[in-house]
Amino acid sequence: MTDQPNEQETPAVKETSGSDGSNRLRATLARRDSRGRPLAVYGILGGGVLALLLLMVIVYFSSTDRSQPELPICTSIDAGRAQQAVREGQVERLIVAFDENAPAATDATWGPVLARIDYVDGQCANLPQGLVNQEGIMAVIGAITFYNQTTDSAQVGIVYNQIADLDPSLFQAATEAPRPTEAPTEVPASPTAAPTETPIPTDTPASPAATPDDTPPAGTPLATETPTATP
Repeated sequence: MTDQPNEQETPAVKETSGSDGSNRLRATLARRDSRGRPLAVYGILGGGVLALLLLMVIVYFSSTDRSQPELPICTSIDAGRAQQAVREGQVERLIVAFDENAPAATDATWGPVLARIDYVDGQCANLPQGLVNQEGIMAVIGAITFYNQTTDSAQVGIVYNQIADLDPSLFQAATEAPRPTEAPTEVPASPTAAPTETPIPTDTPASPAATPDDTPPAGTPLATETPTATP
């Protein structure tokens, strides 16, 4: 008889502990500050502020990415067409790169090895690169300099960039490809013509000179001697 009341009191204890936890949570949420506002209001406001800040960060970074213009893909152009574009006023600037470790003009790596043209419409084009194409880059620089000095049009800018670690392949000299050796071709000998005998001139006997003939021609009266009288 005494065991039954004990078994019935055990669930009552568990229900009391569960109700105590919920009551404590409710009591915490129901607490008020000095102004009489529940503390739960501050928790809700704090969560809203955090969500708003997160949204602002997302909007900021997305707008920053959109403001950055996409870099155009540069095409290729030779020195002749680049000079023509300069004369037509299509070029905004020329960007040149050279080795900063070659300060003297006598160095083998001195001079521009990279060049890019920026057009006024935002496009760009790369000139042939390397020491082997340095004359073309110099020609474009000279064309821009002359254009700026002799025309009243918008000036074309030239930007010089000194770069330390350039690709070593840019400084390789031009090498001629080995030419295949051709087997010598035998020229057929021309047939030699048989020598022709040149006739030796023979002395032709000269015709005898005409001698005066003492015989008068026929019909010519002969002269007669006239006797002279002697005293």
